[in-house]
Amino acid sequence: MRGFVSILFFLGISATPILSQTLVEPNQNFVWESFSFVFPETVVVKWESTSSKKLTVYPAKRDGFFMVVRTLPWNEPLDDKTLWKDSVFTKAIEPKQFQKSLGNQNFQIFQADQVRNQNALRNQVWIGLESKPALWIWIQWKSDRKDLTEFFESNLFLPL
Repeated sequence: MRGFVSILFFLGISATPILSQTLVEPNQNFVWESFSFVFPETVVVKWESTSSKKLTVYPAKRDGFFMVVRTLPWNEPLDDKTLWKDSVFTKAIEPKQFQKSLGNQNFQIFQADQVRNQNALRNQVWIGLESKPALWIWIQWKSDRKDLTEFFESNLFLPL
Protein backbone atom coordinates (compact mmCIF):
# COMPACT_ATOMS: atom_id res chain seq x y z
CA MET A 1 0.00 0.00 0.00
CA ARG A 2 2.83 2.37 0.88
CA GLY A 3 4.39 1.85 -2.56
CA PHE A 4 1.05 2.63 -4.23
CA VAL A 5 0.78 5.93 -2.33
CA SER A 6 4.37 6.76 -3.32
CA ILE A 7 3.55 6.12 -7.00
CA LEU A 8 0.46 8.35 -6.77
CA PHE A 9 2.56 11.09 -5.15
CA PHE A 10 5.29 10.71 -7.79
CA LEU A 11 2.72 11.01 -10.59
CA GLY A 12 1.18 14.08 -8.93
CA ILE A 13 -2.11 12.34 -8.22
CA SER A 14 -3.70 13.23 -4.92
CA ALA A 15 -5.76 10.75 -2.90
CA THR A 16 -7.42 13.61 -0.97
CA PRO A 17 -10.34 15.80 -2.11
CA ILE A 18 -9.44 18.71 -4.34
CA LEU A 19 -9.39 21.97 -2.40
CA SER A 20 -9.53 25.41 -3.95
CA GLN A 21 -9.57 28.75 -2.22
CA THR A 22 -10.06 32.36 -3.11
CA LEU A 23 -10.18 35.76 -1.45
CA VAL A 24 -13.56 37.52 -1.63
CA GLU A 25 -13.99 41.22 -0.89
CA PRO A 26 -16.87 42.60 1.25
CA ASN A 27 -20.24 42.97 -0.49
CA GLN A 28 -18.92 41.15 -3.58
CA ASN A 29 -21.41 38.67 -5.02
CA PHE A 30 -19.85 35.18 -4.75
CA VAL A 31 -21.55 32.38 -6.71
CA TRP A 32 -21.04 28.73 -5.80
CA GLU A 33 -23.09 25.80 -7.15
CA SER A 34 -25.72 28.26 -8.48
CA PHE A 35 -26.13 29.78 -4.99
CA SER A 36 -25.11 33.38 -4.40
CA PHE A 37 -23.52 34.75 -1.20
CA VAL A 38 -22.26 38.09 0.10
CA PHE A 39 -19.94 38.51 3.09
CA PRO A 40 -19.60 41.39 5.61
CA GLU A 41 -15.82 41.61 5.36
CA THR A 42 -12.92 40.19 3.36
CA VAL A 43 -13.05 36.40 3.59
CA VAL A 44 -11.17 33.34 2.45
CA VAL A 45 -13.47 30.87 0.73
CA LYS A 46 -12.39 27.23 0.39
CA TRP A 47 -14.34 24.62 -1.47
CA GLU A 48 -13.97 20.88 -1.71
CA SER A 49 -14.81 18.78 -4.71
CA THR A 50 -16.17 15.58 -3.20
CA SER A 51 -19.44 13.67 -3.53
CA SER A 52 -21.01 16.09 -1.02
CA LYS A 53 -19.82 19.53 -2.07
CA LYS A 54 -18.63 21.80 0.74
CA LEU A 55 -17.73 25.48 0.99
CA THR A 56 -15.96 26.90 4.07
CA VAL A 57 -15.80 30.66 4.69
CA TYR A 58 -13.75 32.46 7.32
CA PRO A 59 -12.54 36.07 7.77
CA ALA A 60 -9.23 36.99 6.16
CA LYS A 61 -8.26 39.73 8.62
CA ARG A 62 -9.90 39.19 12.00
CA ASP A 63 -11.69 36.51 13.97
CA GLY A 64 -15.41 36.64 14.44
CA PHE A 65 -17.31 34.12 12.35
CA PHE A 66 -17.19 31.16 10.04
CA MET A 67 -19.65 29.60 7.64
CA VAL A 68 -19.93 26.10 6.20
CA VAL A 69 -22.17 25.51 3.19
CA ARG A 70 -22.97 22.05 1.84
CA THR A 71 -25.09 20.58 -0.84
CA LEU A 72 -26.87 17.51 0.45
CA PRO A 73 -27.39 14.34 -1.55
CA TRP A 74 -31.05 13.95 -0.61
CA ASN A 75 -34.18 16.00 -1.13
CA GLU A 76 -35.77 16.02 2.33
CA PRO A 77 -33.10 16.83 4.97
CA LEU A 78 -35.64 17.46 7.76
CA ASP A 79 -36.76 13.89 8.46
CA ASP A 80 -35.22 13.89 11.94
CA LYS A 81 -35.16 17.50 13.18
CA THR A 82 -33.49 16.67 16.50
CA LEU A 83 -30.55 15.14 14.63
CA TRP A 84 -29.82 18.52 13.00
CA LYS A 85 -29.91 20.41 16.30
CA ASP A 86 -27.79 17.86 18.14
CA SER A 87 -25.18 17.62 15.39
CA VAL A 88 -24.38 21.35 15.46
CA PHE A 89 -25.48 22.81 18.79
CA THR A 90 -23.40 21.55 21.69
CA LYS A 91 -25.01 22.62 24.97
CA ALA A 92 -27.40 24.97 23.18
CA ILE A 93 -28.78 27.98 25.08
CA GLU A 94 -32.32 28.99 24.10
CA PRO A 95 -32.61 26.92 20.89
CA LYS A 96 -35.18 28.20 18.40
CA GLN A 97 -36.60 26.86 15.20
CA PHE A 98 -38.44 28.91 12.57
CA GLN A 99 -39.06 29.20 8.84
CA LYS A 100 -38.08 32.14 6.66
CA SER A 101 -38.89 32.96 3.04
CA LEU A 102 -36.42 34.92 0.90
CA GLY A 103 -37.49 35.59 -2.64
CA ASN A 104 -38.81 32.28 -3.91
CA GLN A 105 -36.73 30.22 -1.46
CA ASN A 106 -37.98 28.83 1.86
CA PHE A 107 -35.62 27.89 4.68
CA GLN A 108 -35.96 26.01 7.95
CA ILE A 109 -33.66 27.76 10.45
CA PHE A 110 -32.32 26.40 13.72
CA GLN A 111 -30.72 28.98 16.01
CA ALA A 112 -29.02 28.74 19.40
CA ASP A 113 -26.42 30.47 21.52
CA GLN A 114 -23.60 28.61 23.16
CA VAL A 115 -20.41 29.22 25.10
CA ARG A 116 -17.31 27.60 23.66
CA ASN A 117 -13.73 28.29 24.76
CA GLN A 118 -14.94 31.25 26.85
CA ASN A 119 -16.58 32.84 23.78
CA ALA A 120 -20.27 33.64 23.58
CA LEU A 121 -21.39 32.40 20.16
CA ARG A 122 -24.53 32.55 18.05
CA ASN A 123 -25.23 29.63 15.71
CA GLN A 124 -27.67 29.31 12.85
CA VAL A 125 -28.30 26.37 10.57
CA TRP A 126 -30.24 27.19 7.39
CA ILE A 127 -31.76 24.34 5.42
CA GLY A 128 -33.22 25.08 1.99
CA LEU A 129 -36.60 23.41 1.73
CA GLU A 130 -37.08 23.48 -2.04
CA SER A 131 -33.59 23.91 -3.44
CA LYS A 132 -32.17 21.14 -5.60
CA PRO A 133 -29.62 20.10 -4.55
CA ALA A 134 -30.61 20.61 -0.92
CA LEU A 135 -28.70 23.54 0.63
CA TRP A 136 -27.36 23.40 4.22
CA ILE A 137 -25.66 26.48 5.76
CA TRP A 138 -24.09 26.61 9.22
CA ILE A 139 -23.06 30.05 10.47
CA GLN A 140 -21.33 30.72 13.78
CA TRP A 141 -20.29 34.16 14.99
CA LYS A 142 -19.15 35.86 18.19
CA SER A 143 -22.10 37.43 19.97
CA ASP A 144 -20.14 40.57 20.84
CA ARG A 145 -19.82 41.36 17.10
CA LYS A 146 -23.11 43.27 16.78
CA ASP A 147 -22.29 44.09 13.13
CA LEU A 148 -22.26 40.36 12.36
CA THR A 149 -25.49 39.74 14.29
CA GLU A 150 -27.26 42.36 12.21
CA PHE A 151 -25.70 41.06 8.98
CA PHE A 152 -26.58 37.38 9.45
CA GLU A 153 -29.94 37.79 11.17
CA SER A 154 -31.06 40.25 8.47
CA ASN A 155 -30.22 37.64 5.81
CA LEU A 156 -27.78 39.98 4.05
CA PHE A 157 -25.50 37.05 3.21
CA LEU A 158 -28.13 35.59 0.80
CA PRO A 159 -28.85 38.11 -1.97
CA LEU A 160 -31.96 36.38 -3.35
